Amino acid sequence: MKPLHIRIVEDFKAGHELSTKLIKDSYASSDNHASSTIKFLSQCRAIKNSGRKDGKTTIYIIQRGAYERVMKKDKAASKFRKKTNKYLRCDVKELTKTHNPLVLKFDALLAGVRA
Repeated sequence: MKPLHIRIVEDFKAGHELSTKLIKDSYASSDNHASSTIKFLSQCRAIKNSGRKDGKTTIYIIQRGAYERVMKKDKAASKFRKKTNKYLRCDVKELTKTHNPLVLKFDALLAGVRA
């Protein structure tokens, strides 16, 4: 799943207006997550403050070339994220086939019913 800041830049074109309220409504994120996303986008210079307000929320404008800037900053920030061991990751289908005998019994029952 893509991070919220990348999804926002992909979904909205340059010149589109953006606010924390719009992020919360469109992507069902919390207040804290929406404001930290706005901070990240402004650090990348992907959005610009328009100087207008809609009630308490400030309206921002997405800049041209925002996607490239966000991807560059995200790649630089990914060095500091927690790393997962790639050998421990398993596909869901593989887990259900090999590690859960109840699922195997249920699949056998379903196969009997379908036949």
